[in-house]
Amino acid sequence: MLFTYFLLLLININNAFIIPHIFKEWHCIDFENNIDKTKPYKYNIGELPMVMWFKNNTPLSTINICSHYGSKLNKGKINNNGCLVCPYHGLEHNESSIFGKTIIFQDKIWWTYNNNKKPPTIPFYKNTNYQTSYIKVDMNANIIDCILNTMDVNHPKFVHNNILGFGSNIPVNNLKIIKYPNKKKLGITFKYSTNSNLLYLKKELKTSNNFHIYEYPYSSWSRVSLTNNDNLFVNVNLLPITKNKTRWLITLKYNYWTNEIEKNIMEFAAQCILNQDKEQMNNQAKDTILKNLIMYKHKFENEEHMEELKKIINFDIYPDTTQILELYEYHKIYNKL
Repeated sequence: MLFTYFLLLLININNAFIIPHIFKEWHCIDFENNIDKTKPYKYNIGELPMVMWFKNNTPLSTINICSHYGSKLNKGKINNNGCLVCPYHGLEHNESSIFGKTIIFQDKIWWTYNNNKKPPTIPFYKNTNYQTSYIKVDMNANIIDCILNTMDVNHPKFVHNNILGFGSNIPVNNLKIIKYPNKKKLGITFKYSTNSNLLYLKKELKTSNNFHIYEYPYSSWSRVSLTNNDNLFVNVNLLPITKNKTRWLITLKYNYWTNEIEKNIMEFAAQCILNQDKEQMNNQAKDTILKNLIMYKHKFENEEHMEELKKIINFDIYPDTTQILELYEYHKIYNKL
């Protein structure tokens, strides 16, 4: 208790009235269709425990700790007035209890403490010529490993180079880096020759034009352009659940393979590729000081953009206890708790 008191005192002196910037960003929680709106839904943003409930189809979130005797609220019930009722003593939580802002946007639930802009968008989201598929998977790896994976162009040769993957022994070519003025985005374009096994499914998969973009802190999307104006968009929203576990929420948009059988093939292929990534993420060393000292000692070709990416991914991209205490102190001051 004494240590916590002095830590809070230090935070108040040095960081008074500051919201840690990671909590000013949007965090993708889950797909809307995955959630039972009649029950509380618990989730974590790093080490911040949260609970969400719905009132008249409007999502509300608060810290998953009751302000009475500290019970978890996710085992509570939603009463007829739309209040989340603590299961321990019946304390009701309503709009005055919320912590941050929760919204539904493009079929997903998003949370931020303080952001008035829209969350990252999905290209061609409303285009009826594009089919949509959703995939959710939890990876046993930290948030930085997962971000690096979404922008890395060299691992498909080794991780995805099999009958169920798209990896090729031919390296990417004509890779170009796109930098953005706000320095929170990074893009690349390149050409890629895919795995010959995929030619049995679609002849035009032989070569693709690719565009990848990363948007701070946890979003990326890719466009794979084939012949005949066929496109595949892969949108990935990451959510750090713990220090060594990250949720991937993937939205696929594509204007080919659009009948029901072809859609099933697309989703099966995407799931196979994700399983290959999951196996590699399981093989990543856990986040330790030693790992951080050893990493980045070697660089391959076609990794210039990864150096730029590392500049954007700063040391406090994972919401840890120190940042949470800073946020809560801010919340107490401005909400007069």
